[in-house]
Amino acid sequence: MVEIDRSVRIRAFLDTWFTVLAIGLLLASAGLGFWAYQVNMVPEVQQEERLVEEWTESTSYNHSAEITNDSLVFSRGETVSNRPLYYTRLSEELDGNHTYRYSADSGDVSVQTETYLRIRGGELEDQEFVQTYWEFTEPLDSDTREGLSPGDAYTTQFTVDIQFVLETIATVEEQLGASEGLVDVRVVTVSQIEGTVEDESVSETYESEMVLVVEPATFRVINTNLVEEQHQTFQQTEVIVDPSPLEAYGSIALAALAVALLVVLIAGRYAGYTGLTEEEEEVLRLEQARDRFSEWITTGTFPSEREYEQTILVDDLEGLVDVAIDTNKRVIEDEQLGVSTVLDDNYIYIYVRPDSPARDWLLNYADTTLDDVDRYDF
Repeated sequence: MVEIDRSVRIRAFLDTWFTVLAIGLLLASAGLGFWAYQVNMVPEVQQEERLVEEWTESTSYNHSAEITNDSLVFSRGETVSNRPLYYTRLSEELDGNHTYRYSADSGDVSVQTETYLRIRGGELEDQEFVQTYWEFTEPLDSDTREGLSPGDAYTTQFTVDIQFVLETIATVEEQLGASEGLVDVRVVTVSQIEGTVEDESVSETYESEMVLVVEPATFRVINTNLVEEQHQTFQQTEVIVDPSPLEAYGSIALAALAVALLVVLIAGRYAGYTGLTEEEEEVLRLEQARDRFSEWITTGTFPSEREYEQTILVDDLEGLVDVAIDTNKRVIEDEQLGVSTVLDDNYIYIYVRPDSPARDWLLNYADTTLDDVDRYDF
C-alpha cells in the first residue's frame, strides 16, 4: 500500500489552494518590498530640539570687618574677610559688596542696584519669614552701571553699622513694649537688568539677600540667597534617523523570502511538482471517506476461502458503505490487503483500494474461487 505521508498532503494542499497562496504571496511581496524600500531608500526625518544659545546670570556677596580695637588675637587696623564670626567689641561695622555678572557670547546691558538693610520681627521657619510683626528698612547704597559686557563684574559696596542695628532693635522693642518673636536682619540687593543678550531683549529684576545674626557680643553672616539663572534658547531642527540594522536588513530579507516563495510555488505548479497522480488522489479521497464513515467500518482479515455464490466489486468506499447501510451489515476492512468488504448471506461486496497489492488479481478473477489468492505473494 502506498503510504500517505506528509509530502502527499502538502502537495495536495498546495494544489488545492494554489490561487489563494499565490495571491497572498504576491500581496506580501508587494507590501514587504514597499516597506523595505521605505526603510532603506526613504530617510526618516524627525523633529529634534537643539540648544543653540545659552547664557547665565549670577550674583555673589563678600563681607569683611576692620578691627578698631586692639586685642591679643587681632590688631587695630587689620581687616578680616568672610569670617564665620565677628566680635562687636573689636569691629563696629560690617563692610560688604554685591557683585552681578553674566556670561554670554554677546551682550550689552545696564544694571541698576539698590541695597538696603531690613530689620523685622516675626516668626521664621527654615530661615523664611512666615509671620511679620514689624519691619524697618534703611537704604545702604544705590548705583547704576551702563554698558556691562559679558564676563564683566559689576560690584557695589555697602556698610552695615552694627551698633545702629542693635540700637534700632532695642528702640523698636522699647517703643512696642514687647519682644515677641524672632528678629531677622538682612542686607537686600535689588538688581534691575535691561539690555540685549544674544541678540534678544532682556528685562529682569532679581533680589539677593545676605542673612545676619546680630547680638550684643558677636555678629555673623549665616546664609546668602543668590541669583543663579540659566537661560537657554532651543531651535527645532530636522534630523535624519537611520534605521536599525535589524529593521534595514530584516525588511530586505522578508521581502526576498516572500518573492522566493512565490517563485517556488509558481515553478512547482507549472513543473508538476505539486500535482498528484490518480492513485494518490484516489487514496486521499479514500482517506477522507474512511474518516467520514469510520463508524460503519470494522478492521478484519479478508477470507481465504470462498463461501459465497458471487463476488460483487464496488467502485468506491462510499458505495460500499451504502451497501452496508442497506443490508444492515458492517464494513470489514483488511488494512494489510487493502480490501474492504460487506459480507451478505449470498454475496460478498468488495471495494479494492487503488494501492492494494491484490488489486490486479481481484479485478481479473473476482468471479473465480478466492482460494487462489493464497498462491499470490503480496
